[in-house]
Amino acid sequence: MAEKPEPGNSHAAGLPVSCQCGNIKLTTPPAPMGMSYCHCTNCRKQSGSAFSSSVYFPTDLVFPLAPDLEAKLAVFEHPTDSGGTMRCYFCPRCGVRIFHAALLADGKTMRPVVAFKGGAIDEGLDWKGLGKRHVFTRSAVMELADGWECYEAMPPPLAQAQKKD
Repeated sequence: MAEKPEPGNSHAAGLPVSCQCGNIKLTTPPAPMGMSYCHCTNCRKQSGSAFSSSVYFPTDLVFPLAPDLEAKLAVFEHPTDSGGTMRCYFCPRCGVRIFHAALLADGKTMRPVVAFKGGAIDEGLDWKGLGKRHVFTRSAVMELADGWECYEAMPPPLAQAQKKD
């Protein structure tokens, strides 16, 4: 069995991630599962814009976090619509959000995907190939482009994962 790459350590197949001040630096797991632009009110507030971009990776390739990375990150938690808890990991120095990970309603099981913030990925992200999906459009405050996938809430794969809670 191949050894699991540790986030926060160099891994050639992953994408480099950093915060604005450079305190947080890590590498994602290889091969993003997808990407979306979230219009929920939490993401709008977090980004200071009309939406936020998220790039998805399998939770089991991100957690557990490398101890040195975990020591540097701060966490903000808030409840989710499905009764779980969203953990928002960010740099305590500059405030840049790095990724989100959710606990399901049972309080123990993590949602199977982690959402890295697209703007924190330094290079190598295929914005055009991955990013044609809008989620939580029921909260959208802007006109959405024709021809893109649009979901009023979570897209089916993520919604199904949350129904297990």
